[in-house]
Amino acid sequence: MIRAFCTSRRSMLARTPLTEIEIEGVGTYRLPNQWQLRRINRLRGADRHTAALALGCGMTIRQFTKLPADKQAEVHRAYLALMSPSNVPFVESEPIEPRAIPRGHLSVDQKLIIGWRLLETKASLPRGHFGPWLQRQKSLSPSMAQQCMALARAHKQDRQAA
Repeated sequence: MIRAFCTSRRSMLARTPLTEIEIEGVGTYRLPNQWQLRRINRLRGADRHTAALALGCGMTIRQFTKLPADKQAEVHRAYLALMSPSNVPFVESEPIEPRAIPRGHLSVDQKLIIGWRLLETKASLPRGHFGPWLQRQKSLSPSMAQQCMALARAHKQDRQAA
């Protein structure tokens, strides 16, 4: 028997995605976190998928393979339910106007303006969404973005200290 849970704290009127599924006789299945995914990506072959299922249940691959086939199938169904596109929440955000950054060297003022806009954008996005958003920006490298944001933070601290 599978019982699904929504662990987010949003109102029940809003569609909340499933974050964990309890499987009778096995435990709670959660999708692997980033650290676990890095370990899984080192594996090759069938062990990679088995590791995703096992780590989500808090088991080793050896422990997971000792489970009965029907329990392994239930864990697999839970994995598919959590990975389903219908389970991913749609985050509506206003379209961000693309700004081309001129080639060549940027002045300190240009970097400050870019840094402020990046910090505003980062603050407006949910946790963990800024990195992927930044990767989609073709005209701005991650190192330049970090440099501009660091300059903007330092300028803000200087103004507060003065």
